[in-house]
Amino acid sequence: MSQKPTICFDISKNERFQITDNYKMLHRKLKANWNVEQNEVELNNECLARTKIFVLAGPQDRFTEEEFEVLKDYVEQSGGSLLVLLGEGGEQEFNTNVNFFLEQYGIYINSDNVVRPHYYKNFHPKECIVGGGVVCESMWRQLLKRDIEKVDYDFSDEKYKIHFQYPYGATLNVSEPANVLLTTGPVVYPFNRPLAGYYSNAKGGKILALGSGYIWHDKYLQDKTNDAMLEYMLQLLGTDEINYTHLDFNDVELNDNKHFTDLAFLADMPKACLIDSIGTEMPSDFKQMFDMSLCSLSNRLLKDVIDTYTQLHVNYEPLRIIKPQFEIPLPPLQLATFPPIFSEPPAPPLELFDLDETFSPARSQLAQITGQCLQALRSKEPARRAPNQRELENYVKECARITAIIREQQEMPAREILNIVARQITSYAPYAED
Repeated sequence: MSQKPTICFDISKNERFQITDNYKMLHRKLKANWNVEQNEVELNNECLARTKIFVLAGPQDRFTEEEFEVLKDYVEQSGGSLLVLLGEGGEQEFNTNVNFFLEQYGIYINSDNVVRPHYYKNFHPKECIVGGGVVCESMWRQLLKRDIEKVDYDFSDEKYKIHFQYPYGATLNVSEPANVLLTTGPVVYPFNRPLAGYYSNAKGGKILALGSGYIWHDKYLQDKTNDAMLEYMLQLLGTDEINYTHLDFNDVELNDNKHFTDLAFLADMPKACLIDSIGTEMPSDFKQMFDMSLCSLSNRLLKDVIDTYTQLHVNYEPLRIIKPQFEIPLPPLQLATFPPIFSEPPAPPLELFDLDETFSPARSQLAQITGQCLQALRSKEPARRAPNQRELENYVKECARITAIIREQQEMPAREILNIVARQITSYAPYAED
């Protein structure tokens, strides 16, 4: 049995995506063919030596120069594969410096967002569904052979049949020596911007950077296309079965990275729109184009106002605070309080008690037990009707308990009980004679 290759997820930089939290489904899929590990210590050559794929799933702390050197040796010397995942906002949102390392290989993750301008399956605009975004020819041909949901429409290019989910992600800048695997396509803003960059070298080292770590989140990995892309990229990074040529990237259409004006900021300014008049040159200092007097405060007319009092023969007095009087058309409100309602105690389980035995007087109980004993004797054969000693002892003890001569749980021989009864009768004898 061949030994499984190792994939290691780094958690030393407080990664946002972890296999014990929001990558649980990904963890279950990986355990079938991979040894899944986690790295909690500072990056070093020893921890990366046995790793085939090393994953930085949304780092939220900064790397040191020594750690970047370790990653560089891992890719360029050891031929390892590195997978980098971030999210919307890029480095600014994640407070990391991973772009410092990726720039050496022609990849840069921007601090922006990817938005779908109209509703399609997902309600949130940032939960984008990208169509026609797989621009690597061999990649989209492989994906069409897998079990994915294809759009049933006669497109001029079959790559538009592939729709994948790209939630809460950012765009990339990709240049030589890296290549673009995924773009936003013609529907998602910004149009035709890279979403995934791939780099490889002669020694087998590979780097794959994705602008969204949520693409394999537990919520979105249920999508068949995202699952198929995961298997494809693991095959790309973990094996040598997929090799690209320059022909795979001939049909890549990319637009420039354009920055739009902050309309919310301009809308709050006194002059929201600046229109260039014909024949008017723009001043070198653009601040001269704003009339800040419209939003200024000045007391230069205060003297004229005070002089007006004299001209009108009105005494000038400072304004006084007038105590307001509020009319109350309705009576004052009082809180409605209700006394607590206590539940009634349950009724005693009278069916569990012998009421006749509990409440009947001692004479009735003595008559009842005597009747029971006589009935038992009459039911016997005439030759065996005489009571034995044991039955008499039980009868005496039970009568003693009824008359409270002995306590309920107290044990006393029948002779002692008869002795006590005889003494009580003797003590009452003088009163009987009177």
